[in-house]
Amino acid sequence: MTIKAIMFCKFNMYATSKILEKLRELPEIKKLMSLTGDYDAIAEIEVENSDELYDIFTKKIDLIDGIIDTNTHVVMKSWEK
Repeated sequence: MTIKAIMFCKFNMYATSKILEKLRELPEIKKLMSLTGDYDAIAEIEVENSDELYDIFTKKIDLIDGIIDTNTHVVMKSWEK
């Protein structure tokens, strides 16, 4: 069963382009958007199970220099128009 999560990110000043490029390289991130407001970006993550979700953070996202905060939410159900 596929798990989807939405991750809000805050970046260090002047690191936005570099961080966005590194996030774009991750195959688990299906959609990435740069934002105005409290967060610098939002990413839609798709993995097969909770172990993969854990791994993408501990082995990939957490290692990207310049990300100062993330706020992640697992999608329970979604609707598309």
